[in-house]
Amino acid sequence: MRRLGAVTLSIAIAIVASAHIGSPNVVFDGNAGVYPVRVIVRPPEVVPGLAEVIVRAGAQDVERVSIRPVFWRTGASGAPAGDEMQHVTGQDRVYTGRLWLMAYGAYSVYVTVSGSRGSGTVIVPVNSLATGRLALSPALSAILVVLGALLVAGLLSIVRAAAGESLVPPGEAFDATKRRRANVVTATGAAVLALAIFGGAKWWKSEDGNYQRRIYGSPAADPTISVDAAHRTLRLVVHDTARFQAIYSPVAPDHGKMMHLFLVRLPEMDAFAHLHPVQSDSLVFNTEIPALPAGHYRLFGDLTLENGLSLTVTNTIELPEMKGAVAPSDSDDAWALSPSVVRIAPGAVATLGNAYTMAWAGDSTSLVANGTTDLRFVVRDAKGAVAQLQPYLGMAAHAVVLRDDESVFIHLHPMGTVAAISQRVFALRDLGDTTSNGRLRSDSLAATMPAMSMSGAFTFPYEFPKPGRYRIWVQVRPERQVLTGTFDVNVR
Repeated sequence: MRRLGAVTLSIAIAIVASAHIGSPNVVFDGNAGVYPVRVIVRPPEVVPGLAEVIVRAGAQDVERVSIRPVFWRTGASGAPAGDEMQHVTGQDRVYTGRLWLMAYGAYSVYVTVSGSRGSGTVIVPVNSLATGRLALSPALSAILVVLGALLVAGLLSIVRAAAGESLVPPGEAFDATKRRRANVVTATGAAVLALAIFGGAKWWKSEDGNYQRRIYGSPAADPTISVDAAHRTLRLVVHDTARFQAIYSPVAPDHGKMMHLFLVRLPEMDAFAHLHPVQSDSLVFNTEIPALPAGHYRLFGDLTLENGLSLTVTNTIELPEMKGAVAPSDSDDAWALSPSVVRIAPGAVATLGNAYTMAWAGDSTSLVANGTTDLRFVVRDAKGAVAQLQPYLGMAAHAVVLRDDESVFIHLHPMGTVAAISQRVFALRDLGDTTSNGRLRSDSLAATMPAMSMSGAFTFPYEFPKPGRYRIWVQVRPERQVLTGTFDVNVR
C-alpha cells in the first residue's frame, strides 16, 4: 500500500506539472521607465520554441516597442539584438511579437519602450521549460503513412525502371535475363531503403527519448511532521521528480523569504495557510504549523533560484490534531478558516474581521479562460472608507488562485505572476554583481521592503488557463494582523 501511495502521488504530481502549476503564461504590470506597460508572455510548450509576447502601453506618446530574449547564463551582453514589435491593427497601443527561446532554464524578456519622453526598459522573467510533446493526430498520422508508402513505392519503381527498361535499346525485347537483373537491383534498393527507414526511425526515437528526459515536472517537497504538546513541526525535503533536473542553482530570498508555503485542506478548501519555512540546509525547510484543523492538505511551495528560475514544489500531507497552543515560527505567517465562501459577482463582499470588509470591484462577465483579466478588490474599514494598507511582504496584497481539481495553482501580486527577486537577479547579473564562482552576492539580494502605506483598492492581472471553478484567497494587512478574504468564481 505504501508503494501504491507513492506511485499514485507521483502520477498526481505529473498531472499538475508545469512552471507555475498549470498556469505557464506570464503577466506583468509595471513601468518601462516612465511608460506604464502590461506585458503578457506565453511561453512555448516545447524548447526550442517561439514565445508570444503582447505589450499594452499605458501612455499615448509611445512610438516604438522592442523585445529581446536574455538567457540567465549569457546576460544582456550575450543576448541577440532586440526585435521591434508590430502594432496590432485596430487595437489602441497594443503591440505583438515573437521570440525564440533556445535553451532550457531562466530567461527574461527585456521590453524597451521609446517615445517622446525618452526610452525605458523593464525585465520580465520567463521560465523556458519543455512541458509536453506535440503529438500527431491520428488523421495526420494516417496521411503521412500513406504518403510515405507511395514515396517508397515510387522510388522503387524508379530504381527498377533505371536498372531495367531504361537500359534496353530501342527495338530489343525486355527478356528474362534483363528482368531478373532489374529485380535483383530493385530488391537491393528495397533493402537499402528499409535500412535507411529503420535507421531514421531509430534516430527519431533516440531524439524523442532525449527530449522526454528534458520535460519539466514540478519538484516535490517530501513532508514529515513531528508533534509534541506545544509544536507541530513540518520538515520539507525538496527534490526533483523528473529526469530533467530543474533545481541546479541555490535558492534566493523572495520578499525576504526563502520559501512561500501554502497549505489548503482538501476537498473542502476551507482551511488555508501562507507560511514561510526556514531553510536549514540547501533544500531542507522547517516551519511550525499554526492553528489549522487536522485533515488532508495539499501543499504548494514557491521557490526562486539564483539563476532567476521560479519553481513550485508540491505534495500532500495528513495534518494531525494539535495537542496544545501553537505559535507561528514567522511573524508574517497567516492562516484562515472559511466555512462559508463568497461567490464573485457584482457587489460581492467578504467579511475580514476587525470590522474590515473586502469587496469584488471587477467585472465578473470578463472572467473567461485564455484571456487577460483584472481581479479587482477594495478593502474598506468600519466607516466604509477605502482602507490604507500596511505592506504585506512588500506588496499591497497577495492572492492565491487554485482550481478545484488542483490542476491550476498560482501565487499572484498586483505586479502580476512574476517574482520580484527574479527581476533583481537578472539586473544584478547584468551589473556583474557576482562572486568569482558565479554566485550572486548575498548582500545584493537583500532588498528593503517598502514601509509606506498602500491603497486598499488593488488589482491582480491574470490569465485563467482553462474554464472551471476556482477559489481565490486574498491577503492584506490593514493593521498588524494579516486578514484573508476568500472568494469562489466560475470561469467560462
